[in-house]
Amino acid sequence: MESNNSSSVESGGDLPPESYFDVSYDSCLISLSVLIIAINLLVLVLFVRRRPLRTKTNLLLVSLSVSDLMMGLLGIPMNTACNALVGYKNFSGLCITSAAVYRFIAVSTIFHILIITGERYVSVIYPFRYMTIVTKRRTVTLITSVWFFSLFMALIQLAWQELDNFTSRNPTKLRWGLIYNMIGIVVCLLIPLALMLFFYIRMFNVIHHQAKQIRKLETFHEFRSRGKHLVTEKRAISIFALMLGIFTCCWSTWYISLLQDYLGTDVFYAIPPVWLLVFDFLRFSTSLVNPMLYTFLKQDFRRELCLMIPCFKKKRKKNERCDQSTIMESLV
Repeated sequence: MESNNSSSVESGGDLPPESYFDVSYDSCLISLSVLIIAINLLVLVLFVRRRPLRTKTNLLLVSLSVSDLMMGLLGIPMNTACNALVGYKNFSGLCITSAAVYRFIAVSTIFHILIITGERYVSVIYPFRYMTIVTKRRTVTLITSVWFFSLFMALIQLAWQELDNFTSRNPTKLRWGLIYNMIGIVVCLLIPLALMLFFYIRMFNVIHHQAKQIRKLETFHEFRSRGKHLVTEKRAISIFALMLGIFTCCWSTWYISLLQDYLGTDVFYAIPPVWLLVFDFLRFSTSLVNPMLYTFLKQDFRRELCLMIPCFKKKRKKNERCDQSTIMESLV
């Protein structure tokens, strides 16, 4: 846990006075890391190998998947290594690097989810202008901006942080760190969350209004055909909104824990330590849940995934041949 890493721990000997490595918890994190790598690599392989998936919308999802993949490849392993070696002087730079990588992934993830939500917002609120608003050029520009901004937010802290003394309590450096983290909370958490909340409320209202209009103006059979799409859209938005709630809860505790290290207070004193571990694990788990929600809920990804699995591919071809035979018989 990064909140533990930033505690005041100093050691002058060869052995650390205290280690934050927990065999059972960190073993679960390592297993989670393997799952994160596997599912996000699957998303990338599907995008590269299946041409129908190479759309501007899916480009956003793949960029998010790269961010989640970095959590499995770098974020969790470096966090675990820092927990185990935080007391050794020779490994102080590892914890600084781990903090920078973790910040980079955190900022990248939330802004990727923001632009994905924004893309859904445009498709629901402005369906007839969607093609002119969401262009490939703008999509690539947004993705590039997210990566560069995330890198800036992660590396700017190295301007005052000592690589060889991760737990330095220098007043000037602490003041800079406090300002940095407060700006991070506002810019990289509160503002994106406020925008996404606005997007979700607007989308729910519009879909609900459209469903009421269709129900009033059309017959039952027409409503079933057109209303089905609205129900599917509303269900998808509900799932995304649930994910946003989990994301907010987990990442809020991380930002608060960073602030308490600089303020010298313990805002989590009333919360059992095991629950803090649960919040940490759920925060890491978002990199596993993201591709499952944002990617494999989409019909095109599910279809192309089935086409890559031999048994499903044969079954699909068999069904297509049966359909063609039925059409020919009806023509005869």
